[in-house]
Amino acid sequence: MYSMKKASELLGIPVVTIRAWENRYGVITPSRSGGGHRLLSEEDLSKLRFLKNQIDQNGLKISEAVAKLVQENKPIPPVQEAEQAASIRTYDILAEKLYMDLIHFRSVQADETIDLAFALYDFEEAFRRIIVPVLYRAGSDWEEGKIVVAQEHFASETIMRRISALFRIFPVNPSMPVVLAFCPEGERHHLGLMSFSLFLRKRGAEVLYLGPDTPLKDLDSIIASQNVSFIAVSVTDRRHVDKLLEWIELAIRNHPRLRFLLGGAAFELEEWRPAKANVRYMSVEEWEDWHNA
Repeated sequence: MYSMKKASELLGIPVVTIRAWENRYGVITPSRSGGGHRLLSEEDLSKLRFLKNQIDQNGLKISEAVAKLVQENKPIPPVQEAEQAASIRTYDILAEKLYMDLIHFRSVQADETIDLAFALYDFEEAFRRIIVPVLYRAGSDWEEGKIVVAQEHFASETIMRRISALFRIFPVNPSMPVVLAFCPEGERHHLGLMSFSLFLRKRGAEVLYLGPDTPLKDLDSIIASQNVSFIAVSVTDRRHVDKLLEWIELAIRNHPRLRFLLGGAAFELEEWRPAKANVRYMSVEEWEDWHNA
């Protein structure tokens, strides 16, 4: 079995590309190590090598290379195909039920629906496939005037309450680094930050979650006293970026070994990501490799 990093070295394919191909096209099916890291088989490497050769030697697009790979391999068995379709329908049904429970202020039923989602699926899958779409739908429907602000607030607070409770479930591994997570002052959209923080906590990292609208001036003493090694920051509004980057430069001068993981819509495009020492811009596909920042 091969780690993502080893597979990347052997194949000459960036880790982020391997993850993107996995997430979008399902071309490989990695297993997991005891620590939760993806492990690739010889068959996975063979498929990735085939795709790379089709792209490099034959000039195919990745979608064309995947189509050719599918043609040369056995089709998905009908039973598995039916199971996949059933899973997708279940995601949609649960998301619709949860949304209706929330906008009609049915708190007991909403909690029961969330319980069912976590019972059926791993929390990350339930979060990505059911809970996140519901939150985005509530925000979108409020902006379009389909629901009132009270409904949107109730939906958001109910889900955030349940997500916060998950932090108590996952144990902390003392050998893992301490991560400080926050959104800077003025930034109130912390769903992405919460998702990443739960991802880290599930893998044993101690996450000091400060949440949205955090004043930067108060953080230096926390970094020193809590032995913080990584700082995770999520920003959606680009108006907050310049002040954040200025603070990061100062923090690095005071704590040279500190590492920063930045994400959110404010850093979506490459031209919005100024190169800085100790700073890494993270997409969802790169989360598994966060500690190599």
